[in-house]
Parts: sequence; structure tokens; C-alpha cells
Amino acid sequence: MNINQLKGFVLVVQNGNLTQAAKKLFVSQPAMTKLIHQLEEELETELFTRQGRAMKLNAAGKLFYPYANSIIEQWQKGMDALKQQKDNNIEPIKIYVQVASSLIPEIIKSIRTIFPNVPIQLNQRITAIPNAQEFDFIISNRPESNDDRGLTVIPLAREEIYVGGSSGQIHNQNITLAEIAKLPIVMLGLHTPLRSELDLYFENHHCHLKYQFESDDPATIRELLLSNAGIGFIPAISWRKVGEKLHLARIVPDAPGRTIYLTYSTASHTKRNQIIAKTLEKVFSHEAAQALKI
Repeated sequence: MNINQLKGFVLVVQNGNLTQAAKKLFVSQPAMTKLIHQLEEELETELFTRQGRAMKLNAAGKLFYPYANSIIEQWQKGMDALKQQKDNNIEPIKIYVQVASSLIPEIIKSIRTIFPNVPIQLNQRITAIPNAQEFDFIISNRPESNDDRGLTVIPLAREEIYVGGSSGQIHNQNITLAEIAKLPIVMLGLHTPLRSELDLYFENHHCHLKYQFESDDPATIRELLLSNAGIGFIPAISWRKVGEKLHLARIVPDAPGRTIYLTYSTASHTKRNQIIAKTLEKVFSHEAAQALKI
């Protein structure tokens, strides 16, 4: 007696005929017939009453069925337990997302499509770029030097940074630095990646801004912008969804922008990580194709 004979028997009972049971077990009908005959020979009793193509349990079959079904259920539970143990031993994918946190759902979805059972560990709250050896992948706006650290650095996307706000604050498609300086600004806190880039930009252009609200949490800033608390700065790719709900203007004459990079250790670049790296590139390429435009 083997597990396929028991599975075949249970499926015939549940489906009422050999044809449907064979389809569920992914075998031919003759093969299913053979399984049932082998089981009956081993048990030395018939289990079904044959009525044309229909098969109904006889008294012996009704007696045997709950035991066979219980064996199949326990066997499946055992298989599931072994699979779970195996999955728990899978090395997790460790990703540090310094920028583009709004794309995390799409990143997770894309990785899950290929590796559905692999755990994913995300970190977003480190101000300084960590040791690249601590993570499989780093998504940031600061390219790490790959000369002597065994790192591979790939530019994922280049995005322009617009100004966004309500219709009462943004009147034209272009806005000057002098106009921005007069408006209340909702801004990320000091030393956050986007804030650091923009602080340098405005410093180089000798422009001083009025910060009405500041927060280290990008999600909070996005909600404040949507509530018309002030104007803010909207990266065309990574903040696309909030930008679609705002009036946008291009900063003239020298629009700011930033590049998003993917960094990973060459030494730990396994086949799995190669596939994930390509997947991340595809995610950002897809998002770049939908970038905000004025």
C-alpha cells in the first residue's frame, strides 16, 4: 500500500468517478483504475459498487474511507510542516531602503512573484549608509565607491524634483527660487536624504527657505502636502502617487534632481541575488516610465 493508492481512493470517493479523480491526481484514467485495483487486492476486499462510470462506496469502502482520509490529511500536514521548516531555514533577503520608500510595496510584490517563500527583511531608519556587507541590497541616493570594497553600484533611475502644492499656491508650470522663498514649505527633517540634496542645491543657489513644517517621516510630509499645509518638493518617480494629486511646477532656471542607486556586495552576489538585482532594475524602469511630467 502506498500514498498514491490512498490518495486515489479518497479522490474517487470525493469526485464520484475515476475520470475526475484521475485529473485531480494528474494521472490517466487507466492508471487510476490500476491504483484502485491494487489497493483492493492488498485489502482483499472490494471498496466500490460500480454503476457504469459512477462509483459508490460499498460497506467495506464506507468503513475504510475515514481512516484513509485521515492518513492523507496527516500526510499533508507532515509535508506542510517539513516545508515550513525548510522555508524557515532559507536565508532572508536583506534590503536597506534609504530612498524611494513609497515603492516598497511594488518591490516586495515583484520579489514575492519569483521567490514567494523567502523572508524579506527591510530597514529604512539608518541615517548614514551602513556597511554594505550587512545587507544584500542598498537602495540609496549616494553611490558607494566600488573600487576597493568589492561592491557593485548600479544607477536605477534619475528623477527631477518638482515643487508641489495646492492650486492656490502653485499658479504656473514654472516657479523661480525667489517665489519659492516666499512660500510656507513642508520639508523633511535635517540629514534625511532628500533634505540633504535640496539643502545643498539651495545653498549653492544662495536661496534661504521658510520651513513651516518639518518631519523625518516621508509619509507624514506627503499627508501634510495633501492637506494643503504648504508647498513641498516632489521627486518625479519615487513620489509620483502623491504628486499626481498636487499642482506641480518646475524649478527654473536650474531644476534639481537626484539619482537613485542600487548597491550590493559582489562577493555575495549569488544566483538568487542576481535575479533580485534584475528584478529591482525592472521595478525602477517601470516606475521611471510613469514618472511625473509637466
